[in-house]
Amino acid sequence: MKRLLVLAFALWLTASWAKADAGCGIVFGSDWAFSFSAPARWAAQCHAEKPAGAAVALWPQGTTIADAPAVMSVTVNDKNPRSLALFAADDQQRFRSSKPNVTVRFEPGMSVGSGATALAFRVADDRNHELIAYLEGPTRFFVVVLSARNEKALEEYRSAFKSLLNSFVPMKVTSPPA
Repeated sequence: MKRLLVLAFALWLTASWAKADAGCGIVFGSDWAFSFSAPARWAAQCHAEKPAGAAVALWPQGTTIADAPAVMSVTVNDKNPRSLALFAADDQQRFRSSKPNVTVRFEPGMSVGSGATALAFRVADDRNHELIAYLEGPTRFFVVVLSARNEKALEEYRSAFKSLLNSFVPMKVTSPPA
């Protein structure tokens, strides 16, 4: 009976923790995975194995993703035989060619939970302000973005972005032998 009570308590505690963490903390695909913790007072929704779009979307609790002053996302990208720096440069060039008024500025000092350092940039145009961190995992590149409607919101949620990065750990999925 005592074991049953301990088991019931453990299950309740696990369920409560999962709700507080918005239901996802490890996201994985065919050969990639990452773990993260949603920042305090942020909701998260995971979309693992999606061919396009964000693997995770996060937004402040009490808002919806549509009306939030800022949202964060993590996308997973193919890791071609090129470097993270070249991948980030290509992405930034795409910004510059699609939005002539965009400014891109290096943001130093963004650390990642795995002990690595992210290549981070601040991107702004007439409508959006973003912090973009490029991370290299064992099999894929990850792009973590904080997108805000204005500069004030970007600065207000910068600490949540850093919290997400500090909890982010890229991993490789290996299938057990059949």
